[in-house]
Amino acid sequence: MSHGSATDFAKFETILDADALRGVAALTAETCGDQVQRMLADAQVAERLRTDGLVVLSGLDALPSPDWSWVFVAICGALGKLQPQGAKDSGQVVREVRYRRGSLQERTVRYSDSRSGGSYHSDGVPVPGPLPDVLALLCVRPAPRGGELVFVDSTSALEAATHRMPGLPAALSRDFHFDQRREDDPTATAVRRIVERHEGEDRLVYLRDYVESGHRIAGVRPLAADEIEAMDVLDEVLADEALHIEGRLAPGQIAINDNHRFVHGRHEFPDEQDEQGGRLMLRCWIRASKGE
Repeated sequence: MSHGSATDFAKFETILDADALRGVAALTAETCGDQVQRMLADAQVAERLRTDGLVVLSGLDALPSPDWSWVFVAICGALGKLQPQGAKDSGQVVREVRYRRGSLQERTVRYSDSRSGGSYHSDGVPVPGPLPDVLALLCVRPAPRGGELVFVDSTSALEAATHRMPGLPAALSRDFHFDQRREDDPTATAVRRIVERHEGEDRLVYLRDYVESGHRIAGVRPLAADEIEAMDVLDEVLADEALHIEGRLAPGQIAINDNHRFVHGRHEFPDEQDEQGGRLMLRCWIRASKGE
């Protein structure tokens, strides 16, 4: 379904000052905090996040590529507290997002490890506890073809879906089991509501593939007919390109988004690699600082 054209996320771009970046890189991860804070304040990153919910940072390519990862982590740390990305490993605050073989239909394969497109989602749904407030992705290498990021405002999507199915918010405000996709504990789920209240507004907490596999686990209730219908309606709305903000990150660009305000996905990319090894992103989850 497509009722219009997607918005190019180039309109959300902010270019970091090259001299400021070199000043950060001249320091160390332990000593660069104040410099990073000043650089982000000058670029009005926090204000852009509050206003638009999405910022695309450019300029990191002014630095040697070996510096990108630690400067990226420093930028994320300046926006709040880095959040663990696994139920077992509390120390994993940076994760490589790349194709690790396998299909999303396999119970232990994560979306971030697949080539799949669509499947619009909030980050952090399979990990118990609060969702990350902010998601940050650094492009190290784009896919040779495909892999463009897509963001959808969850409030706009919910309004459109509720217009089609007035009972949708009630059907999706029940407790759902999101599959944790763990090899060591294949029955583990995280219980969440797909429609939940956040700061006075209904927002989406979603990844349908994980909901469906979670409710196929022995002992978990089957999905009700109205829940399946509601997700069908929601998926049709999320597929409408008129609601999409999308674009292809270049090497060294960082996409930072409000994980409560937007669900996101990507275009599918083929199982092919360039001489450097194919699509690679670095991901951080961030718990926003108080007052941010």
